[in-house]
Amino acid sequence: MAHGTKWKAVLTAAVLAALPSVGWVADGITDTEITVGLFAPMSGPLAAFGLDPIQTSKMIYEEANKKGGVHGRKFKLLLEDDKCDTGEMQAIARKYVSVEKVFLLHGGSCTAGAQALQEYVAREKVPLMVLNAGADGAVFPPTRYLFAGNVGTQFSSGGAITQFAIDALKGKRIAVVVHDDDIGTANWRTAKAAIEKAKVEVAAYERVPPRATDLTAAVLNVRKANPDVIVLIAYPAPAVLFMQKYGEFAMKQPVVASVQAVPNPTTFATNVGNNTALANFYYTTPLAEAAKLAKWNDMYKSYYPSRTPGPWVAFGVPTAAAVVAAFEKAGRNVTRESFVDVLETLTVDSGALAGPSVFGKDRRDSFRSAAFIKFDGASSTRMPGVYSWDGSIAAP
Repeated sequence: MAHGTKWKAVLTAAVLAALPSVGWVADGITDTEITVGLFAPMSGPLAAFGLDPIQTSKMIYEEANKKGGVHGRKFKLLLEDDKCDTGEMQAIARKYVSVEKVFLLHGGSCTAGAQALQEYVAREKVPLMVLNAGADGAVFPPTRYLFAGNVGTQFSSGGAITQFAIDALKGKRIAVVVHDDDIGTANWRTAKAAIEKAKVEVAAYERVPPRATDLTAAVLNVRKANPDVIVLIAYPAPAVLFMQKYGEFAMKQPVVASVQAVPNPTTFATNVGNNTALANFYYTTPLAEAAKLAKWNDMYKSYYPSRTPGPWVAFGVPTAAAVVAAFEKAGRNVTRESFVDVLETLTVDSGALAGPSVFGKDRRDSFRSAAFIKFDGASSTRMPGVYSWDGSIAAP
């Protein structure tokens, strides 16, 4: 090698190694800051799913900043309200990447919007840590830059709920009620697989519109089938309608509902308006026991004293904790590519979920477990055990 070429290579390597320490700006990172673009529904009808989680994630980053940041850098946080609107979410992501020059995107409480960003982040090579949407269509099959299912996917939810109905409630004949959309299809696929694996029976299978205003026909079909257990996977409004008709027809079978059906137990009971209908009602939660969550609720109250912590506060912990842990492990000279490489090897037990978050090179859904709460309209009792989607049920 000629001396000139040799010295040019040495100097180039030295300059590149020194760039982060002299204030060089690339991919949202400087000598002192890492810019993160946060977004979630903070207004509108689905704000319950996003406001508390995104404020919790913000809190986790700010706690890291109080300790001096990560490897000498503090998090610079941007925050936008996506209103759970796919177009709004895409506009925010593009602004963050092209104008604000963020290192990574962190947000998304609604599956459709999160999935719609998959192509964009792949093209721009920007990591996206989805806040609390399952986003099954974006994690099966996995792609490099998008991480979702961080509090469970719809795919894993259907399997875990049905496993609880079979194992804990001894169901031999299971009725499954789901939305007539992609969410319902994902849940039904693993619910059906769990039923077939356990060699029990599908007593009834009903698909209902997410915006249904009357579920009389569906409830009557389920009543006629006379199942041992009813699996109800729906958003709050149709779940309330179902339980109202269930009570009206004096049905007694156990009902196991999905986590999205009961964003707030007290509000759910009020809307059902008949605690007798909730005498044998259960719903799933990915969260840890109340004693472990107390730490996060207390911290949340100290950050946001004017807001009472809701049941979704802890949903913002695992993703922010994973991002902070990945930066710590990646070291001072982190890039987007090395950050993703590290994230693919990470296992984080944030203490907020019923089990650890386990990332992997061949998976983008880090959490597949669920615990269950018995709720009678007035009091809640956590059931023993944690139920998981069995990996032997193939992903879509």
